[in-house]
Amino acid sequence: MRCLLLLLSILTASPAFAQLMVPLAMPDGKVGCFPGQTGIGRPSLWTSVPDREAHGGWALAEMAGDATDLRFPLCVSPEAGSRDFDATLRFKPVSGTREKAAGLIFRAQNGSDYYVVKASALDGTVRLYRMMGGRRIQLASKEIEVKLGQWQTLRVVAIADRIEAWLDDKPLFAVSDRSLVHPGAIGVWSQADSLTYYGLLLVKPAP
Repeated sequence: MRCLLLLLSILTASPAFAQLMVPLAMPDGKVGCFPGQTGIGRPSLWTSVPDREAHGGWALAEMAGDATDLRFPLCVSPEAGSRDFDATLRFKPVSGTREKAAGLIFRAQNGSDYYVVKASALDGTVRLYRMMGGRRIQLASKEIEVKLGQWQTLRVVAIADRIEAWLDDKPLFAVSDRSLVHPGAIGVWSQADSLTYYGLLLVKPAP
């Protein structure tokens, strides 16, 4: 967690960036992000798993298998961090008992202060949460099919206090929230025992 906090402090001070293709799992099987966790339960266990359809043949997955509901593993990129951006995450929900979710975390200040857009194949929703002091506050929700066992894309555009989201190029919601308008880290997020494969994370300057 100390390494994660150090990374976040560096990213929040970073200047404007160009387009980044961020592999979360490296070609040699190593993890390409910094792990952390919100809530309770076993510590996060992020690892690279082989997948022929993933970028470079490897995907990132959280493998602890802990079904504690208020357990939110996260892994932020050492390359990407900003306030305003256009990010697209490739993901594939595989299994889970408590949840079957994928999440794109952004503007992370630390392990308990950030936004996250969560796609759930369990209940067929995409939701936007503001995580504040480790407590989830729902800002938006959309019912839509999130397909189990298939690669999909989750896109988020954040500009100042406006946040928009898409699933596979289908618009979901656009909301305004001024509670966190500072630069922060970008990465992936999970819940409970969700087994989800994460592929390439593409981060561009906001349009």
